[in-house]
Amino acid sequence: MKTFEDKFCEANACKSADFSRKVFWRCLHRHAVPLAPFILAFYPNYFAGDRELIAALRKTERMNDVWEEVRLYFVSSHYRGWWRTKANVRISARRLIELAREYLPSSGSPPAPPIPPEC
Repeated sequence: MKTFEDKFCEANACKSADFSRKVFWRCLHRHAVPLAPFILAFYPNYFAGDRELIAALRKTERMNDVWEEVRLYFVSSHYRGWWRTKANVRISARRLIELAREYLPSSGSPPAPPIPPEC
């Protein structure tokens, strides 16, 4: 069975090495696009969690796997701080799910939303 990466790269005529970069820029919140080059220049690891999520989705073959990885992203330590949670300077999980949905078969409904961590 072909993976998200395989199907995305075929449809977009790109190399496997370009998958993460293309998905990142397609899924980044639009208001964050102008800020991203500056953030990357001064804080190159700021988007590490976003990149890890995209990397985790490379080899997924079903939407259930995508939903699980996105759920884990929102409870991870990378999803902390005002810039991510309030200003949404990060990739859009909704865009990422919609993008994956274009290429992967669905097998059931998405899992229950994550329980927010205790403050």
